[in-house]
Amino acid sequence: MTTPLKNVIMAVDGVTEVFPARSLWQRLPARAMSVLQRPGAEPEDGELVDVRDLDGRTEVTVRVGVSAAARTPDVVRGVAAAVRKHLAPAEVSVKVTVARVAAADPVPAGSRHG
Repeated sequence: MTTPLKNVIMAVDGVTEVFPARSLWQRLPARAMSVLQRPGAEPEDGELVDVRDLDGRTEVTVRVGVSAAARTPDVVRGVAAAVRKHLAPAEVSVKVTVARVAAADPVPAGSRHG
């Protein structure tokens, strides 16, 4: 289910990328175990979108990058709405974290007004 949800999230205006749902610090223990259990294997990095069913309610955790040109609150609301629509008619709770705001395009020298 992660890939279709990632595509839904990437389609939201202002989203630049989708990061693993859990931060690096949360993923480190699992990565270490993965390496220890399978020497030479590439460590697993976790799901991009974390979807959990809790007593009939679906909880989704998403970490995204946002364009500097976009209004971050609008992007966060758009991601939550897109996830809810994609998983409808399920009762869905969505946690959206902005992990990065993309750098704005540099302004060419001499074009600043002031």
